[in-house]
Parts: sequence; C-alpha cells; structure tokens
Amino acid sequence: MNQSKKLERMTVFVEHFPPFLGSDKTIFELATRVAKRGVKVHFIATQPLRYLVGERPDNWSYKDNWLGDPPIIHENITAKYLLVGRRIENLWHRFPPLAFILTLILFTIWSLREIIHMKPDVIAAAHASLIVGVVAMVSSKLTFRPLIMGCPDWMTAYAAGLVSNPLANIGLVVLQIVETGLYKVSSHIVAATHFLKALLIEHGVKSEKITVIPNGVDPILFSPDVDSTEIRKKYRLENRTVILFTGHLEEWAGLTLLYDLAKRLNDAAPDAHILIVGAGASVNDLLNKLVRNNLSHMITYAGLHPFEDMPGFNAVADIALCIFPDTPVAHAASPLKLFEYMGSGSAIVATKVCGTEEVLDENAGILIPPGNSEAICDAVIRLCMNHDLAAKLGIQARLDAEKAFSWDSLAEKFYDVCRGV
Repeated sequence: MNQSKKLERMTVFVEHFPPFLGSDKTIFELATRVAKRGVKVHFIATQPLRYLVGERPDNWSYKDNWLGDPPIIHENITAKYLLVGRRIENLWHRFPPLAFILTLILFTIWSLREIIHMKPDVIAAAHASLIVGVVAMVSSKLTFRPLIMGCPDWMTAYAAGLVSNPLANIGLVVLQIVETGLYKVSSHIVAATHFLKALLIEHGVKSEKITVIPNGVDPILFSPDVDSTEIRKKYRLENRTVILFTGHLEEWAGLTLLYDLAKRLNDAAPDAHILIVGAGASVNDLLNKLVRNNLSHMITYAGLHPFEDMPGFNAVADIALCIFPDTPVAHAASPLKLFEYMGSGSAIVATKVCGTEEVLDENAGILIPPGNSEAICDAVIRLCMNHDLAAKLGIQARLDAEKAFSWDSLAEKFYDVCRGV
C-alpha cells in the first residue's frame, strides 16, 4: 500500500460512542490513538439493530449512551448520534421490513451530511452489520471515499446465537449475503484473526485487501498493580482463590461449564470462588441450577459493570476463564476479555479455539480442547493447588500483552492501513 498520503481526517461508523460492546471497542481504541497523532476523527453512532428488534435483555441499557451530548474524549474527536424517532421505533415492532428500509434511508441521509461537512480522507466501519456496515458502504460510495471495513467476528454466525424469532433463518441468509457483499466492495478489511482472514478469502475476498489486526489491551489500565481491595471486601473474596469469568453470559461463551466447575471446586478446592461479571440471557438459568443443588456459595454474580470498573475486577482474579465451545463464533473470535486477562497478569484457562490459539500459547496459559468440561475443571483445580505455576503463567501473559497486544502498537498498523487506502 502507498504510505505517502497524509491522513488528516476520518469518519468512523459504530453502534455506540463510547463503545458498549466489544464489536465497537476495537475500532474505538485504534481510532482514538490515531486521533492522538493529530488526525481529526468523527464518530457516527447508528442505533443498533439489536435494540431496534428488541433481542436483548432488559439489563442491557442501550439508551444510556445516547442521553445528552456525546462525551469529550479528545480534542481531535467528535461524535454524532443517529437515532430514529418514536414512530419508527414503534414501526420496528409492527412491520420490521419497512422500518428497516426507512431507518437505512434516514441514517444514510444524516451520514452524508456529516461526511460532506467534515470531508474525511477515509471512512471506517466497526463491522459489516446490516445497519453500520450498509450505511457506511453507501455513504462511502456516494461521497467517493475509500472504506475500511472492520471484521471483529463473523457477524452471521454471531447473530445466529442471538436471534430467536420465526424469521431467523431468512434473516440469517440475508445477513450472510449482505456481510460477504460488504467485504467484497470495501477498499480494505481489518480482520481480528487469521481464521477470519481465511474465511473471508474462502468467500471470495482478495487476500491483498485484508490486514489482520487482533484485539488488544491498554497494559497501563489493565495491570496486576490495580488496587482491588474494595472489590475483595465487597464480594467477600479475602483469602480466596478467585476464578473470574467476564463478558457475555451465554451458552456460546461457555457459561454453562461453570456449573460443573462449581461442583468440582466444592469438593476439591472449597476455598476457591468463582466471580462472574457481565450480562446475558443464560445467567439466571445457571444461578437457579446452583441454588437447586446447594452450590450457590461457590459463585458470586456481580452483574453488569461499566468498562471503567473492569480493571479492578480483573486485578482481583488469580485465575481467569476464556472457555468457548467448539462453534464458528468461537473459532472466529478475538475475545477482548482474553487480552484484559493477559494485561492483568491472571493465570488463564482457555479452550483451543482458533482465535485464542493465535494469541495465547502454553507458556502463558493452559489450553484445553473445547467442550472438555472435565479437563477444564482439572486445569483450574491444578492452578488452585499450584500458586507458583499460576504466577508463572500470569507473568508471561502480562509480558506478551505488553510486547505484542498493546493498543498503542496495534494502532500503528491501523494508521498505516488508513494511509494506504
């Protein structure tokens, strides 16, 4: 790619500003660091499809990010929220196809106004989703700007785990067609894993227009030195070996394995304790099962917390879990929590899915074949009994995070991609 062009302004399409979910987090962290290099960055946040179709639990408070003006992140960063009115929100519940078309038209018109005003050199999109990806693509074509499309995961496979309405199968087919089409017409693609790059190539995307930039972490923010005293006191974790599970509390993220782990720990390591932080539809089923089987004392559910609280929760962990099952979503993912575990110096037990294996090796964590609940439990119990091994793995994970996966170093690569297009 040509590196001579000076990058002065860019527009970035996301669902939330600041980020609420991991799919927006990567592009936010990369673009924020590009802004610190003197580039004017304008975020356009479109209302999420998940919110509009009502496919999220009540405790996912999407509108919290939209109250008032966008926060000031940096002097070179501005943002605009695109929100449909109440009439179109109601139409989403009565006739989603018409509501979807109207939403796309409105968001595209509003986006064109923003782009014409800012005159960006390049447009970037967090992901190839039905609203963010489509609006970014149409806007880039109509204004003759190059488009960098983010690929943090395979959106179709991810959506398959979320959508439960009768039109799910038709919707997923449409999403697959749109997703692959968006990648093909983009100027360049930033994929989170080499697995995703191979998948894109398999679907007809040219290899030379794909750059792999994994997720990362701020090793200053996520550190073993973060004071976690208050969290230990609040959740009564003093003198306990803390096992942390964060993020999506769903079956596709490995949540159901925590019951087996609680049962094994109750017998083999009763001083250990599982701490869960996050939200999802499956957590209540797990908690109820624990109560029915007199195991609720082995797990504390801390609920969903804002991002600024997470360094403290990570610092409290002796052992951290990234135990995805053997699914397309899991193999494609570059889970943000894995990098936060690494930055915090936790001993990690993870499953051998492709995205995780690209980041974590046997010197920095214990890798288990996905779906092997007994082996996962054995690994956690082993670390509970061997604190020296746990400390050794945590130290190496922290070193790897600092060396290869800091947002600052990853942003250099992203900056080169932006200039190259």
